[in-house]
Amino acid sequence: MSFPLPQDVDFIKEVVGFWLDDVDDRLQINQITDAEHSWRTANDLYLCLPAGCGDMELEDRIYEKRVKLDNTYSTTNENNL
Repeated sequence: MSFPLPQDVDFIKEVVGFWLDDVDDRLQINQITDAEHSWRTANDLYLCLPAGCGDMELEDRIYEKRVKLDNTYSTTNENNL
């Protein structure tokens, strides 16, 4: 069961930002799978925003975290070869 968030756009954007911060926190302690879950949560919440309520800065952060996760996966996979 998911927890319903208030429908205030600014609040949702703030929550997305917290989840994106969590991605970095998880990667610092080498919890890659949990970082992936945090990124997915942030992305899903962002995609639930009403049309026209996007934020380019937040989109850039989402993209940057995805690249960081992908690079981490690549490095991990190369080390396991």
